[in-house]
Amino acid sequence: MESHCSSFIVTILLLFPVYLVAGKVFARPHCDFPAIFNFGDSNSDTGGLSAAFGQAPPPNGESYFRGPAGRYSDGRLVIDFIADSLGLPYLSAYLDSVGSNFTHGVNFATAGSTIRPQNTTRSQGGFSPFSLNVQWYQFHDFHQRSQKYRTQGGPFKGLLPKDESFSRALYTFDIGQNDLTAGYFLNMSTDQVRHYVPDVIDQFKNIVKHIQRNIR
Repeated sequence: MESHCSSFIVTILLLFPVYLVAGKVFARPHCDFPAIFNFGDSNSDTGGLSAAFGQAPPPNGESYFRGPAGRYSDGRLVIDFIADSLGLPYLSAYLDSVGSNFTHGVNFATAGSTIRPQNTTRSQGGFSPFSLNVQWYQFHDFHQRSQKYRTQGGPFKGLLPKDESFSRALYTFDIGQNDLTAGYFLNMSTDQVRHYVPDVIDQFKNIVKHIQRNIR
């Protein structure tokens, strides 16, 4: 018998290169996830930044995909292995309009993303303009509009997730390391960077809460 899950949230907040600061998994046993919705940075970007600013050049993608695949890695990412282990296809990037299929989820991650919006352009600081709050806006808009178009039938029905998939999906977050890097790029001291970490975590928690309320 198919089991149903109210939600499954994996929060991965990488605030240091080596240490996993917060990583808790909440789930009901024996869940069958029909979709994955991912938020993050280059650790889980499957084509978002490439769709916006051009494909990640070689050697990215060469060892597994045999060419550019939107990933800032020569092979697959953790999010790819998660999808594979659940029997789901690799996630299409929300920003990629070519060949995307969102039936089993969406990837809102873009390389260089931060939790806190940055007051610089990508050319100035190298950070993505698609910070976590922007990814949340994209998810909220996708949730609402996808169901409007899916009910029209035709090709939309085969490219967009069912309404119930949102409440039963796996939600993953892999973001935060660039928030620390941003401070050092501004010549902040380690103490100054530590001082704003609580604000980074608070903003992260608020976004997770927004998403939880949105899918109920």
